[in-house]
Amino acid sequence: MSEKPKYEKLVRYYLIALCAIATSIILSQILVQKFISEQKNDSRVINLSGRQRMLSQKISKCALLLGDSTQSSQRNKYLQEFSLALSDWRDTHLGLKNGDGNLDIISRNSKTVQFLFQNIEQDHLAIVRAAENIIHKLNENIQAPTDSIKEDIDQIIKHESAFLKGMDMIVFQYDDEAKTKVTNLQGIEIFLLVISLGVIMFEIFFIFIPSAKTIKKTFRQLLQSEQKSKKMTLELSSLYSSLEQAYQDLLEVDVDVEDFTIFAKCKANGDFTYFSDKFSKLMEFEDNTPQNLFKWLQEQGYEGAYLEKIQEMMPYGKTWSGEIKVINEMGDFVWLKVNITPTMGDSGELETLMIIATDETEKKEAEAISQEINRERIEKKVKEQQFRSALILEGQEEERKRISRDMHDGIGQLLSAMKFNLEGIHSVNTDIERNKLKTSKDLLKNVIKEVRRISFNLTPSALSDYGIVPVLNKFCREISKLSDLQVSFENQTGFLTRLEGKVENNLYRICQEAVNNAIKYSEAKEVKITLSHNSQYLNLEISDDGKGFDMRKLEEKGHFSASGHGLFNIRERANFINGQCTIFSEKGKGTKISINIPLD
Repeated sequence: MSEKPKYEKLVRYYLIALCAIATSIILSQILVQKFISEQKNDSRVINLSGRQRMLSQKISKCALLLGDSTQSSQRNKYLQEFSLALSDWRDTHLGLKNGDGNLDIISRNSKTVQFLFQNIEQDHLAIVRAAENIIHKLNENIQAPTDSIKEDIDQIIKHESAFLKGMDMIVFQYDDEAKTKVTNLQGIEIFLLVISLGVIMFEIFFIFIPSAKTIKKTFRQLLQSEQKSKKMTLELSSLYSSLEQAYQDLLEVDVDVEDFTIFAKCKANGDFTYFSDKFSKLMEFEDNTPQNLFKWLQEQGYEGAYLEKIQEMMPYGKTWSGEIKVINEMGDFVWLKVNITPTMGDSGELETLMIIATDETEKKEAEAISQEINRERIEKKVKEQQFRSALILEGQEEERKRISRDMHDGIGQLLSAMKFNLEGIHSVNTDIERNKLKTSKDLLKNVIKEVRRISFNLTPSALSDYGIVPVLNKFCREISKLSDLQVSFENQTGFLTRLEGKVENNLYRICQEAVNNAIKYSEAKEVKITLSHNSQYLNLEISDDGKGFDMRKLEEKGHFSASGHGLFNIRERANFINGQCTIFSEKGKGTKISINIPLD
């Protein structure tokens, strides 16, 4: 486990430990319940055994009173009491020997008790016979003389002492056997306690400690992946900054450009009078040559008003310079750097327009190709970087889910099992041990609560089961309990369907980051999270009433462009789900973060 911990092995050890704990608890409960049942029977038996002594003495007393009384009313009263005592005494004696459901007695007499009952059986039968004779005689004649029942009374008195002595021995034997059972149960409880403690030690050394090492190692790997993510984010920022430099480099592409030459001549109104061979070849004019310069440029797509301004410049002897993009007769683009120079006559009037130009097509095509190559290369790097960042974020979420699942399903369940095991321990003798046991139970409850809190913060299981709304509700309640900050959540969406998993995960992480920032820096008393939507966008808004901050200063310090800062992480997560993040803050007026996500 310490060298190569696996979840499957952890589950197997967990099941073994849980079965051992469950077995010890079940055995302990069976023994306790059995002991309680036997104790109830033993208590009943000892009670009835002691009652037998009282009844035998009552029988003797009533017999003597019947012999002394002469009045019929007194004899009837004593006879009735005598009969009831005899009936109870006889039935209880049989019940103690053989068991009796009516008396709630189960016959579990040991051989010693059975032997003691045999010793007093003759005395019991003698008393029963004598008592029955007295009852029979008095029922026939309530005024029967005392001499007629004196022999039976003497018989009862004679055997009472031996019966009482034997009954005392039976009661003492019942008591000794009950004490022996208690002593045996204490030994068994101690044995089960040792087994339970052994199971707990097994769990600590073979499950909890290796699991803690595994989680610690996983957290370390997660931190390393986060550092890689930060590094890649910085590289992405540098790529964006180098994009501008790449465009600057494109301007330095060295392509030979020919010298300016006369391409054509025109009249004052723009009608062509001459085409150079180079111009005709470049534009591939054959029989379909253009008639007018300005009409030709208008046909090429240039606006008439712009061309009219050029025409208006010519009579004043002003030269127009610029680049034009035209299409030759084969449909290819041609870039020309053109100077339209007017020539004046002796009278100062405009006579000719000289079109002096050079072909820049190769240079423009080279610049376009170079720019496209650089743009594709940069876009490729940016996409690769974004893809890596997305994979890292998804990997982090999966790792959080795995750690959360392992803590909840593995360590959480084992801690619960240990809690049940500790609560099943009852055989504690001293106050110090009781206090230690109580302290251990309280500590274990706090550990279970903390494990559940960490598991929820990593990735709440309800996020994948029920969605973002229930989880944000629970998140706000938990934060309000654990901090002085009052966090509330308002759902204004009324969605009937779930969002994508990555959208819900990132929305939850954004809320976590924003609330943590409010706790650490804003000195806010209340934070409100609102989820709403319209036909096109889902809106998440987190606002607080804290002290706010100066947006410009944070931008200058790089809080919005460097990883490791909460606001930067919020923007990155919003971009990851194609969302638009807007942050409003002003000193003394709190902060509001708004995330808009398109609903496709």
